[in-house]
Amino acid sequence: MRPPRYDAGSIALHWLHAALILTLLGLGLTMTDLPKGAERSAAISLHKSLGILALLLFGLRLAWRLTHRPPTDPRLTPWQHGMARMGHRLLYLLLLLTPLSGYLSSSFTPYPMRVFGLSIPKAGYPDETLNALFGTAHSVLTWTLMAVLVTHVAAVILHQRQGIPVLTRMLPGRGPDC
Repeated sequence: MRPPRYDAGSIALHWLHAALILTLLGLGLTMTDLPKGAERSAAISLHKSLGILALLLFGLRLAWRLTHRPPTDPRLTPWQHGMARMGHRLLYLLLLLTPLSGYLSSSFTPYPMRVFGLSIPKAGYPDETLNALFGTAHSVLTWTLMAVLVTHVAAVILHQRQGIPVLTRMLPGRGPDC
C-alpha cells in the first residue's frame, strides 16, 4: 500500500528548514570556540542573520501547515499518530522559541541588530541581566531542540526497521513505492 504523501510545499519547507537548522546548530556549536576577532564576529553575525531567517521561515511554515493538513498514514496505530502529533508540536514550539530567545538575547546588548548587514529593530535595550537570561534560555532551548531532532530521526529509522518507511512520504519527487 502506498500511503498519502505530503504536498510539495510541505516537503520543500521541511527540507529547507532542516538544512537551515542544521547549519545554525553547526555554526552555533563552533563559533563560540573561535578566538575573538573578525572571524568570530563574522560567524556570530551570520548565525544571527540565519536565526532571523529561521524565525521568518517558521512563520511561513506554520501558515502553510495550518492551511495544508498533513496526510494521515494508515499504517500507524492511533498511539503512534498521537506520539507523532505531540513530537511535531514540540518541534514547532522549539523551532519558534529557539530563534526567538536568540533574538531577544541580542536585543538586550548595546550592539545594533543586523540581518545580512541591514539594521532591524531590537525588542529591548542594553541590559546584561536580560541578555544573560535570554542567552541561557537560547542555550537550553537549543540543546532541547537537538535532543528532539535526534528523537525525530530515531523514530524515522525505527519505522524503517519495522517495515514502515515513513520517510518516503516526505522525500522530494514522486518517492519510491512503500
